Amino acid sequence: MAIETKQIDTEITLELDEEEISVSDFAKAFENFSGLVREMSKQFAPHKDASAWLVKVYPGSVGIGLSGKPGVYTANEIHQIRTNLVSGLRQLESGVRPSFFSDKSVECSKALGTLFKSKKSPGNVRIWSRQDEAVSIGRTIASRAENLLEIAYEDDGSVDGFLQRLSAHGQLEFVVYDVLDDRAIKCEVEESTLQIAWESFRKRVEVLGKVRYRKDGMPVSVRAKEIIPFPPKEEVPSPAEMRRLLAGT
Repeated sequence: MAIETKQIDTEITLELDEEEISVSDFAKAFENFSGLVREMSKQFAPHKDASAWLVKVYPGSVGIGLSGKPGVYTANEIHQIRTNLVSGLRQLESGVRPSFFSDKSVECSKALGTLFKSKKSPGNVRIWSRQDEAVSIGRTIASRAENLLEIAYEDDGSVDGFLQRLSAHGQLEFVVYDVLDDRAIKCEVEESTLQIAWESFRKRVEVLGKVRYRKDGMPVSVRAKEIIPFPPKEEVPSPAEMRRLLAGT
């Protein structure tokens, strides 16, 4: 059942134009829709709380709307978030990755494009920017997103970031968060290097090994062979100390 445009009174609205919606599809829809809005909030209101959105579920669960909490975002920030979200999805559908779409944004877009996948025909899913404009999210966006995220090649290399997650579930691995864009890079580790990974928890490290890259050259994961912790800040020479060292004094 489609939502009536005149009923929309939220800033950004996800429309689920389906006769029947399972609990799992509804949960998946909300998780990835709200995740996409949070990612846009980080881009266009970086100093604000990205989760400061109020939720409205439209009658019949045909729509999920989000509006910024009063006093958190400016009108211009909300305008930037909602209009760039819609235009970004259109770019993604054409095969172009928007410069302001993080990996998480692309992942959320892919998930929204695969809603109701048990149906033979694509689901009817749209995102509205107020009542102004809407973009349909279907299999094309899901396919474009998957193509952008898939691994293209593997080579010797290294990644640099903060080691902030360790896991022994299934296989030994840790996650490094890139220092530039906070992307998560999964690192598979062997028993021989597990101790140094544990000692480097929550520290900045360089991880060397076989790096798997996407088509755009961004690293996705690493089979770690060596972990090199960065020295603590107090051990790094100041600019004045470096000048003295270079001058030989």
